Amino acid sequence: RQAMAMPIASDPFTAALREPDLMEKLSSSAEIRKHMADPGFIQQIEKLRELANDPDLQKGDVAKVSAVGQKIAGAGHRDPRVMQALMFLQGHGLVVDETDLKKAESVGDMQRREPVQLEQLLLVKDLTDAEEAKTKGNEYFKAGDLSAALAHYQKGFELLKSQDEVPAVRVATLLSNSSQCLLKLKWPDRAKKSVSMALAALKKAGDTTFDQSKLFFRRSLACEGLGDFSGAVDDMSRALQHAKKSSQSLAEQHRLKGELERLKKLKASADAEAEKKREQKDNEKVAEVQRLQGTRVKAKDNSSGGYSSAPINSEYLAEQDFSHWAKGQVSSAVIGVTHMSQSGAKVEIIKMQDQSKVNASITSKRGNRSLYYDMDLHLQWKGTYAGKDMDGLIRVYNIAHDTKFQLGGDENTSYMYQMGWDQRVSGEWCDELKKEAAELFDLVAIKVDGVIKELRKK
Repeated sequence: RQAMAMPIASDPFTAALREPDLMEKLSSSAEIRKHMADPGFIQQIEKLRELANDPDLQKGDVAKVSAVGQKIAGAGHRDPRVMQALMFLQGHGLVVDETDLKKAESVGDMQRREPVQLEQLLLVKDLTDAEEAKTKGNEYFKAGDLSAALAHYQKGFELLKSQDEVPAVRVATLLSNSSQCLLKLKWPDRAKKSVSMALAALKKAGDTTFDQSKLFFRRSLACEGLGDFSGAVDDMSRALQHAKKSSQSLAEQHRLKGELERLKKLKASADAEAEKKREQKDNEKVAEVQRLQGTRVKAKDNSSGGYSSAPINSEYLAEQDFSHWAKGQVSSAVIGVTHMSQSGAKVEIIKMQDQSKVNASITSKRGNRSLYYDMDLHLQWKGTYAGKDMDGLIRVYNIAHDTKFQLGGDENTSYMYQMGWDQRVSGEWCDELKKEAAELFDLVAIKVDGVIKELRKK
């Protein structure tokens, strides 16, 4: 018998995306057509069409067909424009407004749309004069329609590029105006590129008449938006220099000085944060080694009170367990720890709960001894203020041979703590006790470090 060809199993969306005249069908809809000037939308449709035409679907693999259908449906859920297109291909209408699109962009589901869409491109389609484009762009800018203004400035720039000889000032003006729109529309990378092109045009032409302070000011803001604070400070400094050179008003120079100082502070803060991250990374590398190797302790005989799992000699691995000893020492050290505030609030550790975990051991191998320990302390505290009492908990954890007590430290290399109290209690006296109870962390950490110091002597 001759085998019959099996039809390709698919869902309606997949089948519609296989149509050879897909783009023509989509462009026949006024609602869909307005999205088709956006590269991100076209890329999405092309990607989905490629999925729908996967040769493996010809084999009738149900799992493969289902997976492709799910991907197509998922793309529609993420991007309202795609869902609108898919529904149109099925003969159904779907209203997608600006609110839907902005929400999808804000949560990161949908690729951000281009600042100039089909609506704005149609406004400039028939323009042939660059000066007219600039003038209309200024009108739209004053009206607050930044996308329309940008479309006109970019159109004017394209018209100038088609001419043989154009004054650099006209080119720089249109590029500068474009950068201002791009900054306000939150496209700092493109704003920076636009300004750089303007500066390059002026430099190439040898033009020294154009006031470049505005260009450097805008590129500085673009650098700030990109997180390049060094570049932002450098460009703002240049903006100030050019403002002085062109004898701009003292008020403008003062404004630029203020912006420069603001950016210097941001740069200092960013540099400090970067340095902190580098230190944390370096500390984590050290901690990782210590986590594996333990803390070296001095060689000592086996009469220190810990339980040894095997006789210690220079050839074999042996371990002494000091967990019981350490837990008792920690409990004795932290119970009774008290903090008194200037306001008269008193907070005291009254109990170490049974769920607390304290593990400590010393291993010996070929004469080398290493200390390993980790602790997770659950401590009950009692607070008194203004004649009222309150009970609470403080958990001090991440105490180990590869961490240390360090205020403001990161969770990879430092002790950490959590606070707890009766949520049903409220009032100013309660807020005061909760605030002061956090001071117990420092006091407990110091006591624990004292026990660890003794443990190192074992």
